[in-house]
Amino acid sequence: MQITKDQYVIQKQFQGIQKKLLSFSDLHYCLLQQLFYQKFMKDYWKQIIQVEKKVDGILLPGDFLLYVSKYPDESCIKALQYDLQSLSYALSAPLFLSFGNHDVPLCKDDMLEEKKWNLKYFLDDRANGIYVLDNEQVCVDQMVVTGFSPKRDAYNTTYMPHKALDMAYEEFQKCNFGFDPNYLNILLSHENKFFTYPEVVSKYGDLYEKLTLILGGHLHDGYMPIFFQKLFRSQLKDWGVWENFPPQIDMCRGLFKVSKDSVSDCILNDLQFPTKVDLKKEEAASIINRGVAKYSWFFYGRPGYTVIDVVSGKDDLQNTRGNSRKRVK
Repeated sequence: MQITKDQYVIQKQFQGIQKKLLSFSDLHYCLLQQLFYQKFMKDYWKQIIQVEKKVDGILLPGDFLLYVSKYPDESCIKALQYDLQSLSYALSAPLFLSFGNHDVPLCKDDMLEEKKWNLKYFLDDRANGIYVLDNEQVCVDQMVVTGFSPKRDAYNTTYMPHKALDMAYEEFQKCNFGFDPNYLNILLSHENKFFTYPEVVSKYGDLYEKLTLILGGHLHDGYMPIFFQKLFRSQLKDWGVWENFPPQIDMCRGLFKVSKDSVSDCILNDLQFPTKVDLKKEEAASIINRGVAKYSWFFYGRPGYTVIDVVSGKDDLQNTRGNSRKRVK
């Protein structure tokens, strides 16, 4: 099995913390996982452990099951629980999870049986370094990790880009999150658009100055092959397929610099060596994971994961634009 590894080196002005982080999303364990998907996932975990060996944190922004309300027998949840515990142990790293749209009940009646449908009840194991963050923050080893999980309606594309974005913004404000400027601040949001859509960034004020990383997924292996992404680099935006296609083509992976004033063009990473990204003090990096689930809505795609090296920033950091690629030794 071939796995795609996206690599970034992030340097933010005035930030003095260094970490190596691993991120992936959209596992979508389901009944098929009990048949052939189980072997696929074992190979996936094995390759990650052999290559990475040791990281400082594992970050998973959602969609762990195909649909949480479809598995009352708990078989898929137990398989997911075992695999995540094994990964955290093998890489000697804390594991942080936030929910995606597939990880919440499909109807209000299901919510009455909290223990039956709440993944936090099954997966959260803080004594062993596994943190399920459902609109919650945790501070571990100089990292403040925030998990944002809005209501399911916020993902309804018929509402995008207005009602859903407003819904997500209102829920985020109610959470009243706090961020420590002396720590590395990471936001897990299954849908990056909540924080990177041009019409909404100004509402969040100095949030991007406080954050270094926004990590999401949701788009899976992609609506576009890599060749076309590179061909239409200047047209790529973190928008949606429900908008004017093609020139605004939906992304399947990449990075955006975002501040309260602007969202950059997409920075496409190079598959041969890490992509260096310099952030100004008021900017955060929004990274879209490729997704693990072995399917794509439009094109076949192979599973992937993302490695992020956060390096110490410098006071004399110069303003850089676009994709600055440097080999990291």
